[in-house]
Amino acid sequence: MKPNTFGALCAACALLAVVPAMAEDAVIHPKLGARLYLDVGGYVPAVDTQLRVDRAGGSGTVLDLEDDLDFEDRPTFPYALLNLRLGQRWRIEGEYFGIERDNTTVIDRKLVIGDETFEAGWTVNSFFDTDVYRLSVGYSFLKRPNAEVGAALGAHVTTFDFGISATGENNESAEAAADTLAPLPTIGLYGYYAFSPRWLMQGRVDYFSLEYQEYSGGFLNFNVGLEFQLAKHVGVGAGYRYVDLEFTADKTLSAGDVSDDFRGEFQYHYSGPTLYLSFSL
Repeated sequence: MKPNTFGALCAACALLAVVPAMAEDAVIHPKLGARLYLDVGGYVPAVDTQLRVDRAGGSGTVLDLEDDLDFEDRPTFPYALLNLRLGQRWRIEGEYFGIERDNTTVIDRKLVIGDETFEAGWTVNSFFDTDVYRLSVGYSFLKRPNAEVGAALGAHVTTFDFGISATGENNESAEAAADTLAPLPTIGLYGYYAFSPRWLMQGRVDYFSLEYQEYSGGFLNFNVGLEFQLAKHVGVGAGYRYVDLEFTADKTLSAGDVSDDFRGEFQYHYSGPTLYLSFSL
């Protein structure tokens, strides 16, 4: 994890720690009593993506997709979150968002991607599509009319599909692709505090780090938001989200061996503002 990961984690814990102390007035916000709510909105993060696709018998080039391939570094994309309450304290929550980016550019250095080599000065066409899924089960150990704090266990699953092709001088050409599914278990804390029947503050932090055989990975998700209730079942919110994901597959193949499994490293860091509508029942 990058150094500011620890700071984000501490900030999230501090946010959740103050909720019980604030929860004194009996103010009921619609979202705190809703059996079901759906958040739908947009996310405009600053994105930093690094990818390394190894070849048999050696490592590939560490690509910075925003620098080497000139991918957009602040894309806008939609996301959706669905929360179902089971009784007073249990809940199931699912979330999805995805990013699709592609570009055509002239590379300024030699790139080794899988078993292919792309020479400096070549014009390359590339794309990188990723989907993120999160599913968790939570239990609220503090539940009051105007506040809620709980813990959650779940899974964060990221898939990506990458492809690159080029034609150079003297009809030289190269083409490479990689895709994988990176599932990581997570543990998390969440908290809500209603200042009034119309204003609600919420925050969440999820974290996990894992090493198993040739696979290793780490994940941190931190988000905080402030909502205003427009009507009984509809609110609008704005917030900030930080995500840090790293996944490595160090499976080593000898020259001549064949495998379709992803080998290499994938790092995804993004952070930025969110704006969303919230529908509750």
